[in-house]
Amino acid sequence: MKKSALLILLFSTLLYAQQPYENYTQLWQEVEQFELDNLPKSANIVVDKIYKKAKADKNAPQLVKTVLFQSKFALIIEEEAQLNIIHNFEKEIAKADFPTKNILESVLANLYWQYFQQNRWNFYNRTKTSEKVDTTDFRTWDLKTLFEEIHIHFQNSLQNSLLAQNTKLDNFQSLLTNQPESKLYRPTLYDFLVHNALDFYKTDETHLTKPAYKFELDNPVYLGDAKTFSRLTIETKDSLSLQYHALLLYKNLIAFHEKDKDPTALVTLDLERIYFVKQHATFSDKETVFLQSVLTGKEQYKNHFISTLYDYEIASLYQQQGEKYNPKTAKDNQWKIKEALLECEEAIKAFPKSRGAQKCQALQFNIQQAALNLTTEEFINSNRPARILVKHKNTDNLYFKVAKVSEKQREKLQKTYNYKEQIAFIQNLKVTEKWSTEIKNEGDYQMHSSEVVIPKLSQGTYLIYATPDKDSINTFAFTYVQATDLALVEMNSNQQKILQVVDRYYGNPLQGAKVHLTNYNTGRYSKKIDEVFTTDAFGQIYLPNHEQYSNVKATVRYGDKYGVFGNYYIRKSYQNRDNQKNYYQAFLFTDRSIYRPGQTLYFKGIVV
Repeated sequence: MKKSALLILLFSTLLYAQQPYENYTQLWQEVEQFELDNLPKSANIVVDKIYKKAKADKNAPQLVKTVLFQSKFALIIEEEAQLNIIHNFEKEIAKADFPTKNILESVLANLYWQYFQQNRWNFYNRTKTSEKVDTTDFRTWDLKTLFEEIHIHFQNSLQNSLLAQNTKLDNFQSLLTNQPESKLYRPTLYDFLVHNALDFYKTDETHLTKPAYKFELDNPVYLGDAKTFSRLTIETKDSLSLQYHALLLYKNLIAFHEKDKDPTALVTLDLERIYFVKQHATFSDKETVFLQSVLTGKEQYKNHFISTLYDYEIASLYQQQGEKYNPKTAKDNQWKIKEALLECEEAIKAFPKSRGAQKCQALQFNIQQAALNLTTEEFINSNRPARILVKHKNTDNLYFKVAKVSEKQREKLQKTYNYKEQIAFIQNLKVTEKWSTEIKNEGDYQMHSSEVVIPKLSQGTYLIYATPDKDSINTFAFTYVQATDLALVEMNSNQQKILQVVDRYYGNPLQGAKVHLTNYNTGRYSKKIDEVFTTDAFGQIYLPNHEQYSNVKATVRYGDKYGVFGNYYIRKSYQNRDNQKNYYQAFLFTDRSIYRPGQTLYFKGIVV
């Protein structure tokens, strides 16, 4: 199992290592063919040839690629492969130069980090040691030791930063699978290595170390504009803080890209930074500071399509604020979602084909979607008006249909999860009632609640279906309600369970009602039940307490009235020797919570 943890990262890394390189194509084709023929040892022999060739040619990308493939095959053909792979990386790093050394350091750090993620709980339960138990076997290290090792290798990968900044990522095509426009966001080897390290430093594992002088994002200046942030002096005694090192990496990378003619990489990076700070900031009013920062960025690049990324962040913040709207406690947020929509429209109009505009279109679609939710009582009186609570958004009208359903139909629909299949099923039901009603639309894109009258329904179970448009199939909601003149009251004691049948409208007990108890899906300790009981003068039945029953359904009939109730659980009664003992408990209450000096204190005592 431990071997697979390392295997995951190696395979994910190798996914980016499949493109052939000039003069190496034929050799890699041989490796691929041996792999297809399930001959890893033969494939590894060819990889060793490529390694020697890459070493002689001083071809860094091919050299790194061969080390990755050697590790991959080692996992298949060697014992203790994990340990050997790590040692092999360390040997290669010791004799490598830039840029091979930097890339291998980054991969090694990721191998350690992946191992921790796969064995997290083992590390949390492991005792901290003053030094490494075994300097060569990372599997015996404690959490802090492993973390320090990961940190060291990521820092090593960022050595010779000036050389990395001047090394185009185009030189490493044999190790990469390019995404569209990826060169705009990761143009250099330095970008690639820093972002690899940031994936580690931005993790939520902030509790790896807990010093008394813990570094925190407690200064609003960390959310300042890119120029101000890149000139900050960031210091702390907490030298192993993940967040501290993440800030330093953002600071250095932003300073590097400030001189770019194309601001795409800089703006994207800056937005990552301010979002990271906002997510982890401990100072108050961080949303206001965040908003000011993105507004400044938007103004600075207003004539460039990249400004739409700021528009999207502004709109997203407005939407989040709008979702906190509450007519009693947060009334000021009512129109924030509409502000978000206007921000999106502005971005789309200015630069319709930009990446930011595309993100705004997705947000705009989400905001403008109609939404419905229905809530009703599980049981209502038959042949009497009732109400249904409707939560709605972005609709002026509601169209309702009611269909009577059997227990089998209800069970079948409950097991149908595809919404198209749900609609098809509902449309095939026989409609017994339908009506429409106007709903007040505030135009604020918020969810609102309204109560709608349900027409009188005869006895039975009904599905109530609602849509914002007469023939809509994209937005709909449905719920169930049972119309019955009966109610079943449940009571429990130490000795037995009592069920009482009463008139739902008047509340009087009903003598002579038939209660048919059945169950399904019985568990390991649950028994099958299929019995009919008759209520006494108090409308009650006393359930057997010698067995345990689960998922019990009660079908009640009284003359021409009936109702179906459940899910009940009947537990076996155990006689306790201490049942006859009396237990006493006292409660004291004073007449007020605060008294003046010398004032008389009045109190009551209640004994149970």
